[in-house]
Amino acid sequence: MGTETSCGATAQHAGRKPMACRQRRTAELDASEIAPLGPKAALLHERRQRRALSKPTPRDSSRSVDAVRLASDDGAVAFALHAVPEGLFVERTQRRPLGALVTVAMVFERRDAFARWCDSDPVRFDHPMLHSHLRRHGDELLPERA
Repeated sequence: MGTETSCGATAQHAGRKPMACRQRRTAELDASEIAPLGPKAALLHERRQRRALSKPTPRDSSRSVDAVRLASDDGAVAFALHAVPEGLFVERTQRRPLGALVTVAMVFERRDAFARWCDSDPVRFDHPMLHSHLRRHGDELLPERA
């Protein structure tokens, strides 16, 4: 004599609590019976995985002890600056919405070239505080050339 549950399962033993319907169904499934994701769910799952993998990782050039690291609040744009014998090494890393990671590295020999590059960068409008920090730290690290 068993106890009937809402999903049709019966508890054979009076002392044992019957499993919830979802737990019982999950316990009965094995890996071969699990249905594959639909096209939309698969696309969303892939997008989430790419987004998780696209978080910026420090490059060798930005790991330098004397490097100045600057980043936007949301982490979409990051800069690594450090002085090298040739001038100022700048690495700009931008994380795109669907997971692409764009990294540009350059060396500036003169302050006016660095200033022109900073003024033409879109970060000037999107993140004005980051732009001002970039200019200030870049000017400090770039040696004055005759």
